Amino acid sequence: MEIPGYAGSILYVDLTSGRTKKEPLAPGLARTFIGGHGINWKLAYDLIPPDADPLSPENAIIIGAGPFSGTLVPGAPELVITSKLPLSGGFGTNAGGGHFPLMLKSSGYDHLVITGRTEKPTYLKILDDDVELCDARDLWGRDIFETVDELRTRYEPCSVIPIGPSGEKLVRISVTSIDKLGTVGFGGLPAVMGSKNLKAIVAVQGTREIRVAHRLRLLKAVDRMLERVMSYRLRPTLLEGGTFAMSASWLGMGGQGWDDIHRESRETLACPSCPMGDKERHRLTEGDYSPMVSYSTDFMGEFEASGKTPLDSHNRAVKRLDRFNRNGICRFHFRDALGLMTSLYQQGIITTEDTDGVELKGDYDTTLRLIDMTARREGFGDLLAEGALRAARRIGRGAEEHVIHIKGCSQYLDPRIDSFNTMAFAQLVHPGRPHYACGGIGIYMPERPIDLFVRHAGRIGVPDEAIRRIFGPASFNVGRLTKHAEDWFSLFNCLGLCHRVYISRFHSIEGVVELYSAITGIETTAAELLKAAERAWNMSRLLNVRTGFGRKDDTPPRGWFTPPAAGDREYPLRDYFGAASFTREDVEGVLNDYYDERGWDKESGIPTPEKLKELGLEGYQP
Repeated sequence: MEIPGYAGSILYVDLTSGRTKKEPLAPGLARTFIGGHGINWKLAYDLIPPDADPLSPENAIIIGAGPFSGTLVPGAPELVITSKLPLSGGFGTNAGGGHFPLMLKSSGYDHLVITGRTEKPTYLKILDDDVELCDARDLWGRDIFETVDELRTRYEPCSVIPIGPSGEKLVRISVTSIDKLGTVGFGGLPAVMGSKNLKAIVAVQGTREIRVAHRLRLLKAVDRMLERVMSYRLRPTLLEGGTFAMSASWLGMGGQGWDDIHRESRETLACPSCPMGDKERHRLTEGDYSPMVSYSTDFMGEFEASGKTPLDSHNRAVKRLDRFNRNGICRFHFRDALGLMTSLYQQGIITTEDTDGVELKGDYDTTLRLIDMTARREGFGDLLAEGALRAARRIGRGAEEHVIHIKGCSQYLDPRIDSFNTMAFAQLVHPGRPHYACGGIGIYMPERPIDLFVRHAGRIGVPDEAIRRIFGPASFNVGRLTKHAEDWFSLFNCLGLCHRVYISRFHSIEGVVELYSAITGIETTAAELLKAAERAWNMSRLLNVRTGFGRKDDTPPRGWFTPPAAGDREYPLRDYFGAASFTREDVEGVLNDYYDERGWDKESGIPTPEKLKELGLEGYQP
């Protein structure tokens, strides 16, 4: 029996044989794992061999929508993609916004599983029962924006997940986007697509309606949430200036007039059902690199000072971001790798013989050149394409000692600069790759009062007995709180909800329960939904344990305990409350508390048989 809110089918595509198969989504599977990354993890466990090479035909790309996707729920455009990732070697799920979940479900599919490899460049087109592998030789070599534009001319209305030159060249630090806006693929997902000769996946708007169980009940729940969203005092700021404008610490950093230039050049774009609009189109009409149009998930943290005027500097920052996005290069991993190489160059560990004659001076034009070289694995770019850790290992000469990484990937947050908060800690324990957002509970600024954390913990469904265990009068247990933040994050990825703070802060566990029941007709409780989310998180852990990950991979980077110098000032690792003597032993203690809260073995970091039985996963082995 089909459940409202679900399209009702899983689509399997074998690129090697060209065969497709459609299977009904079992109601029991939906009730147990909800959807999104919950069902993705179950499918990955069943279908992908633990020892599969990420760039082999045996690896799968598993795409999932949630029961909230395609409905009126504010901020429900999230698509999740699960695969074995070539940068870390672990299994990871990426999430990004856009129209793809809506389009996929309109053709009758909640999940899409792609395996095998084609002999020639191909793109996959999905429209109802018309599932076709199309010749993509004319698209091969085009960048991400060009690919999306061309496929839109053929199939609009549609949604496109493309790859650029970096995916075609199997660059491990490649990323892509959904519809040019929703960044997805951290850890090299486009390289997995490229290894399959899959240039793009196109979901065309189908003919199937998304049915909900109780329309009036859903409308009332959505209206209650929208009242809070529309009255949010910073909503006009976000719509005018984007994420860049949401923090006072960024304003003015680009130089005189930067903020006004940015506001005038950007246009707000939003995913389906999102009332916030944090994505943007940039239109440069004068100054360096104009005229130009570009797109980005956000402009957060992009600065440049090499222009002759503030306008030129701003335009150069847009151009650099555009170069990353068109090529499909992760700017975080690229900057980490290039920063490492520049440091090694300055220390004399590498020379121009290692860089193919490129002098690593950190200048703007060289950076643009190296982005292109990395995307095409040309010369020195072939080394950068491997990411900092793999590049250092290829160099040898002690270069690896200079790398700060988590599971082979760049860190998002450096707790020496900020603090060892739940988001910094969450990077360590995220299965298969680092991720910081799963540690957030709606508070992103340091040294906030404890009662604010307690209030947000209640909002995301942390039980009273756990709140008493986590919080003291003037402190909280980072490891134990992170477990519950991850379960909240997991629930969002199961349902198809966006976890960006601009919209996720307006969701509460009570509201999510009401929305879920209104959409599916299944009366449930907060405890039941959060248990399903925890089940999905444990499935991801089991899959990565089978690959070889465990506690040894959750330990902090050595570099965290070697304070970096910035001028005359040093930044030692400190806890959230300002203590500057936070040691490796302290972090190991936080890990012990985290494992205890999760019900995992403290020595190995593996879910215990008791925990698996509690979650109904006793049949699954690490």
